[in-house]
Amino acid sequence: MTRMWVLVIATFLGVPAVSAAQSDAKIAERPLATRDELQAAQQRAGASALAARIRTRLSEGDFRRGDRIVLEVQSESTLTDTFTVGSRQDLLLPPPTVGSLELKGVLRAELQDRLTAYIARFRQNPVVRAYPLIRISIQGEVAHGGVYSVPADGRLADAVMAAGGTTQYAETQKIRIHRNGQQIWEGSSLELNIDELALKDGDQLVIGGDRPGRGSENLRFVALLVSIAGGIYGLSRAF
Repeated sequence: MTRMWVLVIATFLGVPAVSAAQSDAKIAERPLATRDELQAAQQRAGASALAARIRTRLSEGDFRRGDRIVLEVQSESTLTDTFTVGSRQDLLLPPPTVGSLELKGVLRAELQDRLTAYIARFRQNPVVRAYPLIRISIQGEVAHGGVYSVPADGRLADAVMAAGGTTQYAETQKIRIHRNGQQIWEGSSLELNIDELALKDGDQLVIGGDRPGRGSENLRFVALLVSIAGGIYGLSRAF
């Protein structure tokens, strides 16, 4: 009896630890995780590979060459546009700014404050909105499948709209997310947040569906295979 209780207690004590580790791993992947959240997760992760990955993110930041940022500055039309991160992890903006803004070590969650402080060097009390974009492949029952840049704080529905919306055959209760060829999530709501789902560059969003004719196409393919096999067998008997 004592041994059984030890096993039960050990099991229950282990559940929170596993849950906390999973939570920290998700924080490490979230595109809009704050520095405080990442530092706390790193501390809990100890000397693990997860801690090392978080440490790298904190030091290197979230922005790489080719990343795109939507910038809106009130009453500044030249600064209201989509800009691309340069090869030195910097952002070159048009006048009235001078020089470039270094983004090495900057997290997505810190981008708006960093840009506001930078533009304030050239314009008094600027009203700035900055939206870092994430590149996602959107496939399945959408009007125009392809790779799209979507705001990190947007919803799955926003990503689907970027691809022209769903087709008439879409079944939005059949939504999947793939990463590196592996399915990592399945659900039924387009209202979920991209940050909440911890999506990253290169992930694939697939909208399922039930397009008419798919069943008959499969049957025709099977019949073709049977016909080919029968022909091969007949030739082998003839010779």
